[in-house]
Amino acid sequence: MNIIPENDHAAPRRVQQYTSVQILRGLAALMVVIYHLPAALGMLDLGIPILNSGVDLFFVISGFVMVLSTENRRRDHRAFLMQRFTRVVPFYWVMTFVMVAALWLFAGRAVSLEQLTNSLLFIPYLDTVTGYVQPVLGVGWTLNLEILFYILFAATMGLGTLTQMAMVGVVFAIAVAARITFKPAADTVLFFYTMPILFEFLAGMALGHLVGRLARSPAVLGVSALVFAIVSMLVMGLGFNLPRTLAQGIPALILVAACISLESYFRLLAPRVLARLGDASYSLYLTHPIVLLATAPVVASANVSPWLAGMVIVTACIAVSLASYSFIEKPLLAISRMSLSAYQVKAQ
Repeated sequence: MNIIPENDHAAPRRVQQYTSVQILRGLAALMVVIYHLPAALGMLDLGIPILNSGVDLFFVISGFVMVLSTENRRRDHRAFLMQRFTRVVPFYWVMTFVMVAALWLFAGRAVSLEQLTNSLLFIPYLDTVTGYVQPVLGVGWTLNLEILFYILFAATMGLGTLTQMAMVGVVFAIAVAARITFKPAADTVLFFYTMPILFEFLAGMALGHLVGRLARSPAVLGVSALVFAIVSMLVMGLGFNLPRTLAQGIPALILVAACISLESYFRLLAPRVLARLGDASYSLYLTHPIVLLATAPVVASANVSPWLAGMVIVTACIAVSLASYSFIEKPLLAISRMSLSAYQVKAQ
């Protein structure tokens, strides 16, 4: 018996029509910005763990989006990967080159050809300066995991709902089992690609297949889940030394599910500006490290209160992301899609 109906989708099919999801995207990106702010201002001891849950929200949303973006369409593995490539990669490449220039201008740091190549090709490597396995544009470590998920999702397309989820789950389980068995060092590729956080993609896929049922759930249940998720994130942020997938992943899953179930209320009551920030969330996510690098030292030296400095920098990050979305990300996406369409026509 198929527990998750293949077409159990009462809500709109286009992801952009989910105001709740767009708002969550903007919130997730803003959480990551604020999480990175203390370090940029030289206040390393002021990091707030709950804000790091923005990444977990992104991963759950990503699994959700992949299901919605492929349902009822021709299941062409190559076309899916090309569409994801055109959506994610060109803008990331441009921002990587901008980051190379910013590191040289504002930090006096040169990026080697090997580091740049690995970054552009989504190959994890140890950054000896920061001590982390991350690309030139540090937040791109999440894109390395996204690319892995896209490849796995494409490879299992056409297998049916439960079969695809089972296959993805098995691969992730094997990866985590390898981590437990071999105990790879923190600076290795095996350590990077066996993180339990991968299961958050699978959780998002489940939400994608259950979206119709979520849309029909009582509002009181959605509100209760929303409150529970927020309280859970706050409580887990106090520190219980639990694995990230439990402490941050489960509250992120519940939060996304709750917001989807309350979609009609978000669409009716949410200010458009919040959805607009969601539209620019990818730009905000990729441009904010560059803005922090360029502005934080200047603002910090202006002898103003940390709160005022933080507000100025966050405002600058948002302003740059909105401009970047309008004048760089969207035009790049349009050009990439035109090129993809021309290639597909030529290939027929």
